[in-house]
Amino acid sequence: MENLPETDTIIPPEPKQKHHKTSVWWPLILILIGVILLVQNLHIAEFTFHWWALFIFIPVFASLNSGWKSLQQTGRFNSSVRSNLGSAILIGTVAVILMFGMDWSKVWPVMVIAGGLAMFLNGLSSIDPNENKRVSVWMGLGAWIGLGGMVLGLGFLAQYLPIPAMQTWLAAYPKWWAIPILVAGAGILLNGVVLIARNNWRMNWETWSILLIAAFTIAVAVMAFFALDWNLLFPVVLIVCGVMVLAGILRKR
Repeated sequence: MENLPETDTIIPPEPKQKHHKTSVWWPLILILIGVILLVQNLHIAEFTFHWWALFIFIPVFASLNSGWKSLQQTGRFNSSVRSNLGSAILIGTVAVILMFGMDWSKVWPVMVIAGGLAMFLNGLSSIDPNENKRVSVWMGLGAWIGLGGMVLGLGFLAQYLPIPAMQTWLAAYPKWWAIPILVAGAGILLNGVVLIARNNWRMNWETWSILLIAAFTIAVAVMAFFALDWNLLFPVVLIVCGVMVLAGILRKR
């Protein structure tokens, strides 16, 4: 018998099985509701519970789910992940306050902290500064402003907490709230210096803008902390602007 020529047998690929990923957030919501109702019905702790506020958690878990999917797909803590996480923190804080009927006159610093944290997360830029110098530096401003907001909120929150040492320190420095403003101003100034260094120490409208914002913020913080006359703010800002412009002119010469 003649040997028949060998032929390549084409094996059809097996159909891919679709894996339906069920979100874990919905069972977590059910567990959370069950625990809260159980504690309330057992009278373990007395608190107000507004069940309708649970609907506010729907966008919270939706944001967390979107951020988690983006993190799994890219493997990076990118702007999408940070934005979704910041939104979840901000809306979730409002939901918790409403759900337990907290006193807004006492817990408003928590909202300041949540807003500052959301802004801080959005300001953490993972963009390559060698390719996007401007975007990364401008986004960094939000991180410093958010950091200052978190410190400011923590300070006001400490006034309502039973911490004698903290309350004594805050009473000794009634203008302590100027420190978070100074932190934000120093961070903005640092961002401006970084931008100038990346531009080979050349000044442009962006660097001037950042430096002016930093100078104004720092001036406000210093004047507030030392209780100086606010009428001095405008002349001080004018002097700082003049010094900056003069430095740029002398550098070109």
